[in-house]
Parts: sequence; structure tokens; C-alpha cells
Amino acid sequence: MLHAISGADRAAYPELFDQMHQLRARAFHERRGWRVTVENGRERDAFDDLDPLYMMVSDGRGRLLASLRLLPTTGPYMMADVFPEVLPDGGVIRHPLIWESSRFCADTEAVRDFGIDGINQITRELMQGAIRTAYHAGMESIVSVYDIYVERILKRAGLLFERLGPVVRYDEGLRTTSGLIEVSERAMAALELPDGAPRLRLLHAA
Repeated sequence: MLHAISGADRAAYPELFDQMHQLRARAFHERRGWRVTVENGRERDAFDDLDPLYMMVSDGRGRLLASLRLLPTTGPYMMADVFPEVLPDGGVIRHPLIWESSRFCADTEAVRDFGIDGINQITRELMQGAIRTAYHAGMESIVSVYDIYVERILKRAGLLFERLGPVVRYDEGLRTTSGLIEVSERAMAALELPDGAPRLRLLHAA
């Protein structure tokens, strides 16, 4: 089940938001070793205080499976304020029709459902939801900072994007770059698996 929830409405969804911050701590701090702020097993940063739009996928029974957040580039956002080194020579992107996607993570221990391209179906659903939501909001593009490993996943999934800036090493050698992701009907169609494409599904007990 796909959810699009404003940070201003977090009080109405306390369980989903609490699970999201816990998932982010596991994904970024424990599994990947990023230098992020974790308190009481939950990762949170200053951009969460700006009431971004959160895209979440749940199992329909209250368990969060994946999430990301979307912020306008007309105000503070991660690429401009934390990772300016990955920006192109033209400088900071400020555009009313461009959002930034950040804090993308999935609970890979909960659901393992892969398409023929090897992409986790929860990951695909979250990306589709972000592109679809941005499209219906009138956006033209999404920008994002990601490491080279994630860039390969985006390519395999069919996301339409181009690399914006250089590759920079952060967090003890993590090779990081930035991309401009297309928001269009074509981009939404590119993320769809062909009809009849085989899938491998493995569900772990909750």
C-alpha cells in the first residue's frame, strides 16, 4: 500500500513515522555506516523539521516496508546544503518545478520480491509512487544525491535520469554523485515491468 503523507500530518500517523525513523537508522547507520544522527534507535535530521512530503509503502497491516521524502528545491534541501560538492558547475538548483528525493530506504529483511531485472518490487513501487506523485503535482524533475551502488539500481529499474555532477567520496570513501530524474508519462511507463515478466517472491515472517 502506497502512502503520500505530509510531515505536517505526522501526528495522525505516529506508528508509520516511528517505523520510518527506525528503518532509516538501520539502513543508514547500522547497515551502511553513514555518519547520521541516531537517538533511541531512530534517525532524524533537520530536513524532517521542514514538513516534507513522505512517500511510504506499507504491507496494508501497519508495517512499513520502504520510504523516501520529497522536498522543494526552492528552500533548504540536502543536495544544496549538505552535499554541494556533487552539484554541477552551474551551482545550486532552485526551481519551483523540481523536488529533491532523499532518505530512500527499504526493509529488505521484511519482503524480498524481485522482478526479472533483479529490482525489489517494494523499491519499484516506491519509485513509481514518487514519480507519479511528482507528475500529478506538476513537477518536471526530481534531483537526488546517491552513491554509485544505488545509481546502478536506478538504472536497472528503468528510472530515466542523467548524472548531474562529479563523483565525490564521503563517509570514508563512499562514492557519491547526483542525478536529475525525469518526471513524465514516459518515466512512469519505464518503471513498469513488461506484462507476464517473471517474479521471484520470498516473504519473511514478521
